[in-house]
Amino acid sequence: MVNENIGTLKDLYNRVLPALKSKVKELKKNHLTFIGEKDVWNCLKNTKWKDENDLTLYDIVNDILFIEEQKIIEYLNSKEEFVIEPYKQELKNTGEEDTIL
Repeated sequence: MVNENIGTLKDLYNRVLPALKSKVKELKKNHLTFIGEKDVWNCLKNTKWKDENDLTLYDIVNDILFIEEQKIIEYLNSKEEFVIEPYKQELKNTGEEDTIL
């Protein structure tokens, strides 16, 4: 996945954790409080980076910081264990339900 000598995927995750935390903080400001660091990581790992062989650390951090909210939500909705109800409830509470769904 990465062409730099990082080690394991866990090592890479820990190395980019500050970027993941920054993205989650941004998502929380946009009322998407149910999305965590692992959700962003898994979304990118299982979609955008799935078939990549020569990613750099820069590419990974850039992808984390600039992934669109909708792509994360679509990824989570594709997972059986994810329930969109918390998302709908948050949108109702903010009055943004019609603009996003």
